[in-house]
Amino acid sequence: MSLIGHVYLLPEARAQALLTEPGLVVEIIDRAYNEPGAGFVDLDKAWQCLHYLMTGSARDGEPPLNFLLKGGVPVGDEDLGFGPARVFRPLEVAVIADALANVTQPMLLARFDLKKLEKLEIYPGRWAEVNLRSDYDLGYYFGPFEELKRVTLRAKNERLAMLVWIA
Repeated sequence: MSLIGHVYLLPEARAQALLTEPGLVVEIIDRAYNEPGAGFVDLDKAWQCLHYLMTGSARDGEPPLNFLLKGGVPVGDEDLGFGPARVFRPLEVAVIADALANVTQPMLLARFDLKKLEKLEIYPGRWAEVNLRSDYDLGYYFGPFEELKRVTLRAKNERLAMLVWIA
């Protein structure tokens, strides 16, 4: 089974409704897939590597850059594959956007140690097959990273909440 990371922007009122009625999570996730618009980021299997590159930790790290795996408010207790979906309120998303604005691809590349990723069992594995000189291979990670920066900046500017889930 593959675990795929996702980020989806939503109005604060919708996020509050989701926290009040966690059963809405499936409906909102379906909407994210079917009507993604400009507020959906499909991280594919790059989610844990991105988390590591941003935080230096396999599973923890300091806020706000640990948002892919930590933080926010859990939406109920339904495990979607790697825990429940989590909601970040607009002020939290603004802090995340500001932190991401200070992170560059060269900074991430400096942490891209394939042997360490393998040793830490960072998902999706098979790190010996990754070529750090390949634009294609790096694009798999840096493309979603740049999209995260763009989407969180939009959320900050429009005061949107954010839903994060790994399923």
